[in-house]
Amino acid sequence: MSCTTALTRWPHLLEQLCGQFHHLDPAVLTRFRSDRQKMNLYLAETHDLTIAEAAETLDDWLMFQAHRLPEHIAA
Repeated sequence: MSCTTALTRWPHLLEQLCGQFHHLDPAVLTRFRSDRQKMNLYLAETHDLTIAEAAETLDDWLMFQAHRLPEHIAA
């Protein structure tokens, strides 16, 4: 999923992300919306991951979500 698509679909993705990673706070994620490094760090800190593991986990999750979006949304 491209960064542009992720930002466009942010409210939907935020809900899904918090559902998958239960220790995330939606208010914090809203502040980090366009800062992937801060999101990686926050995910790492809240889920006992290294920053590299968090980045990979977030990448994998975004790819999975991209395949679940209806075609008219993913484009």
